[in-house]
Amino acid sequence: MSSHVRIALASVAIALPAAILGLACSETGPDAPPRTNGCIDRDCNYEGSIAAPKPDGGTLPDGAPIAYPDPLEGTTKAATLVKGRFRFSEGPVWIGGRLLFTEIPANVIHEVLPDGGTTQFRTNSGGANGLAVDNQGRLIACEGTAKRVTRSDATKGAATTALAEGYDNAELNAPNDVIVRADGNIYFTDPNYSSNPNTQDDEAVYRIDPQGGLSRVAHDFDKPNGIALSPDQGTLYVVDNGAGKLLAAPVDAAGVPGTFTTLADVPGGDGMTVDDAGNLYVADDAGIDVFDKTGKKLGTITVDVKPSNCTFGGDDRRTLYITANGPDPGDGGRNPQTGLYSIRLNVPGLP
Repeated sequence: MSSHVRIALASVAIALPAAILGLACSETGPDAPPRTNGCIDRDCNYEGSIAAPKPDGGTLPDGAPIAYPDPLEGTTKAATLVKGRFRFSEGPVWIGGRLLFTEIPANVIHEVLPDGGTTQFRTNSGGANGLAVDNQGRLIACEGTAKRVTRSDATKGAATTALAEGYDNAELNAPNDVIVRADGNIYFTDPNYSSNPNTQDDEAVYRIDPQGGLSRVAHDFDKPNGIALSPDQGTLYVVDNGAGKLLAAPVDAAGVPGTFTTLADVPGGDGMTVDDAGNLYVADDAGIDVFDKTGKKLGTITVDVKPSNCTFGGDDRRTLYITANGPDPGDGGRNPQTGLYSIRLNVPGLP
């Protein structure tokens, strides 16, 4: 690996002084207990104010709302390559103090090492695509080739448990991306990008309730792909790749989504993530387009090749990790620009 790639990874792991940034919770370190969306159980110093870190509309002790800065102001607005030469990268997630991502054609989940290298976290991954972490710190995986959603301990060699394998007496198409609510509700997308016919009668979004029941989320999706929740867990976001739209729906106390409406146009939209302020980061044809929670565009993070997905990580949760993919060089080769990218941002975000 070249020296500039090592430097890129080291630079994104540096923690700035507390007076400059919102401290991460203690729950983000390598020995952390499970953590769900947002940080918990610790006062954070954000822009010089001590406050419990209540994201997306939280307040300071004096009742004033938390004033998050512009997430891109003063940043490079350009992602840096961390590790390349993969065939097709997807599904990054920060879990247990480390970063995992998937390489779909190789049927592998990779773990990023402190020196910027990678190791195979899981082989025979079922064509794993999107990954998430549940409220007990376990790994949830969309296994597109195996046509199922699984759960496992976030350790090498852990056995997998199938959470969803079919709906209405038919196999799923190819589970693509997944997000977990703090109460245990799991939401995943199920499009079909292969040349094979759909095994379902629709390309849809599904909910697995805390008791394990599987239901289809009612909406006329074209090709649903990326999926995320707002920091307060009250809104479900879906990127409809086929329609080129970013959609949002309210979620009730039981976790049932309501009616979806369009927030923004995202041509070529793929995976996505959300920061503590409720800003949305969508991988699309332009790069990583950043929107506030009303759908107002805040800017774009450029990436050398087309991004597929993104997640926040690092000890302070201010590093955005991006998977991105260039043209296949053919003959089983690996494009040096296909792989993992990163950028430091001003607002911490969610895995």
